[in-house]
Amino acid sequence: MKNTILFLFTTVIFFGCSKSNSSTSGTTVTMQSLAGNYKITAATVSGADILNSYLTPCQQDDIYTLNADGTYVIADAGTVCSPTSATSSTWSLSGNQITIDGQVFTLVKFDGAKIEATTTVTQSGYTVTVDVIFTKQ
Repeated sequence: MKNTILFLFTTVIFFGCSKSNSSTSGTTVTMQSLAGNYKITAATVSGADILNSYLTPCQQDDIYTLNADGTYVIADAGTVCSPTSATSSTWSLSGNQITIDGQVFTLVKFDGAKIEATTTVTQSGYTVTVDVIFTKQ
């Protein structure tokens, strides 16, 4: 389950080490502009909602913190999971490519309040494109 959380987290919040980039919304994307606290508010595969299928209720209230120094923290907030879903690592930004723990995401949109990103994942022989939305808290 921790890998699932990291996978979904990685799908959107993965912005960090570039001076300046532009998303489709016109908002300048930098490590500083992306820094903040987020919750996953949507996750889809081919348009189908997967949020409730892949995140337990105790994971859906977790807070994902992107730090301007290129580190991130997942805090097991609200209902605490057992075992905890808390973790930390690093992230980076290069153009519109966000990398978290080696997983590459493409930034679709950042408007200052929401991060929308997509990534291709292969698991058990199946390849899917996952779209994730993180909403700033």
